[in-house]
Amino acid sequence: MNVVLSDNQAILFPFNSLRVIPYQQFNGIQNMALDLFYSIRVADLKIPLIRFYGWHPYCLSLGYHQDSGDIDLEKLASEGFDIVRRPTGGSAIFHAQELTYSIIIPRAIITHHQLYEFFHIALGRTLNHLGINVVLSSADYPGSYLNQGNNTFACFNRAAKSEIKFKDKKLVGSAQKIFENAILQHGSIIFGKKHEEIVSFLKVDEEEKNNQKNYLKGHAVSIREISTHDISSCMLAEKLIDEISISQKINNIFYRYTDSDELKSAESFYDKVIINK
Repeated sequence: MNVVLSDNQAILFPFNSLRVIPYQQFNGIQNMALDLFYSIRVADLKIPLIRFYGWHPYCLSLGYHQDSGDIDLEKLASEGFDIVRRPTGGSAIFHAQELTYSIIIPRAIITHHQLYEFFHIALGRTLNHLGINVVLSSADYPGSYLNQGNNTFACFNRAAKSEIKFKDKKLVGSAQKIFENAILQHGSIIFGKKHEEIVSFLKVDEEEKNNQKNYLKGHAVSIREISTHDISSCMLAEKLIDEISISQKINNIFYRYTDSDELKSAESFYDKVIINK
């Protein structure tokens, strides 16, 4: 069962200020270390943050509990791609033709469930306003993805409650990490089909790779496949912030890029996200 989004659907976001970090590209280690660094910063400053980013080079990320032994690391490196471990759980993602976001809030004001629903409602409404008729999944998917084999190795092979779908296919993959004083949620909004190449880096035979690629095609979809308009990642990010600021009547939204000092500070988190090859 899916929920059709409506303009009067309740959203809870009890903050008057919000920092927005406009789109920037970093490598995989930098991106995940920055999300950890900003989680500490938000906990200290008590001001929520939304960051938009890309990956250069493209990067395969593993969920916190996933085994890197399933990946052909030599093939990944030979094609010039990175690998990194996310601080969040969930399944693997090949970050290529996508807009990645992170939203980080001070803890103990709203729950991680409320944050998840809030963000996906706001993003779903934004996509609706851009002509993409997405809905929110209302189904619960029991059991752990970790013991369900290759069908759940890739994030876009499985959906969860309140996730964004188009005709029963997943468009956005998100995951969370709950810290003592902050909640981190980050995710991928798929624009092109290159994420499907994740299957080529699995240590399985060609028949299984084909099976997995077909399975992924049947469970995931990209914006460019379903939109009749030319929507850029920066346009989507801008419209999403407009949706949040208007619907929540946030008085103070300030834009500031990640600077060199913040990037340097994030280096202290590298050891938490590096995968030894």
